[in-house]
Amino acid sequence: MAEREHVIDSKIIYKGPIFSIETQSVNLYNGHQAKRDIVRHVPAIAILAFIDADHMILEKQYRASIGDFILEIPAGKLDERDFDQPEHAVERELNEELRMTAGVIKRVVGFFETVGFSDAYMHIYTAQDLQLVSEKEQLPRDLGESLDLVTVSFNDMKVLFETGKLTDQKTILAFLYWSYLRG
Repeated sequence: MAEREHVIDSKIIYKGPIFSIETQSVNLYNGHQAKRDIVRHVPAIAILAFIDADHMILEKQYRASIGDFILEIPAGKLDERDFDQPEHAVERELNEELRMTAGVIKRVVGFFETVGFSDAYMHIYTAQDLQLVSEKEQLPRDLGESLDLVTVSFNDMKVLFETGKLTDQKTILAFLYWSYLRG
């Protein structure tokens, strides 16, 4: 039977704007003690931005964590305004990154991204009936954010998936959900 660990000591060793690192001492079920390092991450959203039933918008951007460019669905972290209503972050990210608004926003699923070392949680949404926002209504992008918008068909995504060129977890999930929607 699975047993719960009991935290006996906890300390934040790093605190930044997006995540913090906590180290814990825990008592195990067998009486031994162990250490745990946990990344405490701000929750996030990601969006399947559908142009129509057969086309979605992806972003190509450089990610320092992997030292390369990656194709991914639009995403962003929640801030204090969004914790109770993640849809607000969806609206903001659509504006900031795609320069669009959506007539229909629906929650698909939420999941923990990397439970082995982090409490990072992501909400996945679909956005449909996309419309461009006027230049006057555009929100500023995050500092240093540089991205290319790429419109892909379902068949394009299928090829990217089958050839291993989709390597971002949330984007793989987006493709699998899109496949499910198509039957």
